[in-house]
Amino acid sequence: MSVRFSRVLFIANPHAGVHRNIRSRVIATCEKAGMDFALEVTQYVGHATELAASASEMGFDLVVAIGGDGTINEVGSALLGTEIPLGVVPAGSGNAFARALNLSLDPAKACRAFIQPEIRKLDVGRVGNALFFSTAGIGLDAVVAHRYANRTGRRGFLPYLVLTALSLLSYRPQTLRLRLDSDSEIERTPLFVVIANMPDFGGGATIAPQAMPDDGLLDVCVFTHPGWIRLVLNTYRLFNGTFDRMPGVEIFRAQKVHITREKSDWFQFDGEVGKGSKELIFEIMPGALTLVAAEQ
Repeated sequence: MSVRFSRVLFIANPHAGVHRNIRSRVIATCEKAGMDFALEVTQYVGHATELAASASEMGFDLVVAIGGDGTINEVGSALLGTEIPLGVVPAGSGNAFARALNLSLDPAKACRAFIQPEIRKLDVGRVGNALFFSTAGIGLDAVVAHRYANRTGRRGFLPYLVLTALSLLSYRPQTLRLRLDSDSEIERTPLFVVIANMPDFGGGATIAPQAMPDDGLLDVCVFTHPGWIRLVLNTYRLFNGTFDRMPGVEIFRAQKVHITREKSDWFQFDGEVGKGSKELIFEIMPGALTLVAAEQ
């Protein structure tokens, strides 16, 4: 369905895409197109959610996130249950959301998509009070996300990859019990469990190759350490779409996933981090997010 928007609110993460002058390119494209728009820059964590939540009363009928997966999560979460759709100008280090949906990474092309767009309905994942559009996870995945969020220095996928390798050397996995929908429990001691609504992990990595954001299901990737030699020899599978054939990987599908851990620990949702209890419930919300994409 093709639509047109009368007034657009852009919400930008000030740290995203600075080296590519993304904000100035967005402004130039919108002005050239004669678009009625406003651009707000976030000042603190949660500010994007506040701005998006007030969009309707300010007369906006489209809200666009300029940033990475965390910014998209903040903006999109505020739009659930409203009639205002989400647009995206990717400007993160991983851009898992944008890559999974084949959205343009070029800011000018991304903006032109809002002039004559198509509307898509996407599923949304939930764990407790946290929402995720791409992936959520526990174990090594969440530990690395926590350490990355609290480090200083250069950002990006390469530093994230290095931090993952270093963390892998010292990480001690917990034994978990997983119950998928109403099935019986399974017990594993994995390096991580990723609950995927979309296949991409960011930075070109694909964690759940068959995951689809509109099938009403979560893909549950359980990865148990296969031994160092097989781990090293098969790491390439994370980047060529065959991670589901990696030794130690099991993929399940469910609408609801109940996980019991030995102790409370971190969990990640779209790269953001929270401290979770021993028991976590992940579930899918079919068609809960309205997305604006380029007309095909």
